Amino acid sequence: MRMQAAFDCYDYVVFLGDGLTKLRSFIYDYPEKFLYVRGNCDIYENEAPVQLILDFEGVNVLLTHGHVERVKNGLIPLMVEAQVRKVQVVLYGHTHRPEIEEHNGILFVNPGTAAAYYGEKGTYAVLTIDKGKYFAEIIKND
Repeated sequence: MRMQAAFDCYDYVVFLGDGLTKLRSFIYDYPEKFLYVRGNCDIYENEAPVQLILDFEGVNVLLTHGHVERVKNGLIPLMVEAQVRKVQVVLYGHTHRPEIEEHNGILFVNPGTAAAYYGEKGTYAVLTIDKGKYFAEIIKND
């Protein structure tokens, strides 16, 4: 799915870092719908948050790129952060590997990367929150 089309299909579009400069127009065009954090490669995006916690219908969601929590070495630091911050869902990136896991009642979602990577098609994730219930799925780009 092209990013522009996502704004028509979903309530929010979340960007988890690395490449924010290329997406700057979405910040201005969709200020209510485009949620983002900066990644380790977003060196000129100092005003963008490294983490963001949002409440969607009573479900607290942590957005982070994952480099600060060193997710390439495992999820334990991110799990601790999620428990301390009292979130139910964590959206993270940095590894470029799409994953959905649950640990200690917290849903961890890595959408992968929207661009082709290591010969694989790009992916994105759809997180659905409805009446306090939530689930995620990974979708391959066309």
